[in-house]
Amino acid sequence: MLIRKNVSLDESHLQKLQPLLEKHKGNLSAAIREVIDQVSPGLEKHGTSEEMDEKLKKERKSSGAKEKLFGSEESVTMNQQMMKWLVRSCAGKLMDEDVVHGLINPYIVTTLPELEEHLNRSSKKMGWKIEVSGPRSEESENGPTILDFTGGDRDFRELLVEAVCIFLSRWMSLDVEALHRKSNSITVYLKTFVRHDPEEAAPGVRKYFGSRDLLYRELEKKPQFWIVLAELYQKFNYKRVNLDKDLFKALIAGEVPDITKYFELKADRSLREIPLSELLPLFKYLVMTSQLVNDVEICTEKGKEQMKIRHDYSDEKVIAKMIQLFSSVFEAGWHNFSLSSVSELIIFDFSFSGVSAGEAERVYSDQGL
Repeated sequence: MLIRKNVSLDESHLQKLQPLLEKHKGNLSAAIREVIDQVSPGLEKHGTSEEMDEKLKKERKSSGAKEKLFGSEESVTMNQQMMKWLVRSCAGKLMDEDVVHGLINPYIVTTLPELEEHLNRSSKKMGWKIEVSGPRSEESENGPTILDFTGGDRDFRELLVEAVCIFLSRWMSLDVEALHRKSNSITVYLKTFVRHDPEEAAPGVRKYFGSRDLLYRELEKKPQFWIVLAELYQKFNYKRVNLDKDLFKALIAGEVPDITKYFELKADRSLREIPLSELLPLFKYLVMTSQLVNDVEICTEKGKEQMKIRHDYSDEKVIAKMIQLFSSVFEAGWHNFSLSSVSELIIFDFSFSGVSAGEAERVYSDQGL
């Protein structure tokens, strides 16, 4: 059916239609029909005119909200590469709680469902493209509470998860039991815990997000001290020994210093309470960190426990003192061992149970060391 309508066009519209008019040899109706055919797929894609109006209203509202945030200086635009550099440079340092509260107000968000709703609303408003789902629980009784963070930039997703976990540990008595990272998501497993010190970070939060937090905090407290110390270690190619005053005074006085306290402080318990399978890795960690020796090789297999210490000392008196120093640790823990030393190698064999620690030292002393 052919329907005739009167259409008003001014000169500017006719000029825009000129290529189609030439194509259709001056037939204006044919030119307009082609324009309609070209535009109609786009109209079908965006729905009815009412749906298009609603979509435009939402876009204008979202744009207005963002302009309001930028205008109030609550938010700023930032180059993505710069944002990634900032996030990665702070990796391992726990976010300050006032920064967390700037993202999640603890007086407004008081439950996990409210947290999910708030994060998704903020993500949409700020263009993070991160979807938060949960909380949900595993089928097992008393299983962990689970939150999923999906989509968005990987580094910013990591930062958001850290902020949420700090918030949950501070205000909802939930700590991180485990994290499962995938290419496009992070799943957080949460467990209940009791906070004893309000200033201390929850153990799981510190484990998964604060691996370098102590380092950053100490650098901020005494930057000049740590800069000078780092320069010295670098200049000496890390061939330096760091000693506390008590140990230094004992060495100057010609005594064998007591180093057992360092192990007990690190383990937070008496040496007699530390099994050999745990003491050997702890010994390696502390001795290697102190730079006293070149290398420590350990075997913790039951019945085959052994430790090999490699050093570059040639003075036999120095080696004898060092053996006494190290032996005192295992003697205090009531661990029997045999000793042997060849050139720049000292071997502690704990599978040998016939000689006590003290007797082993005496035997070694009788051999002239």
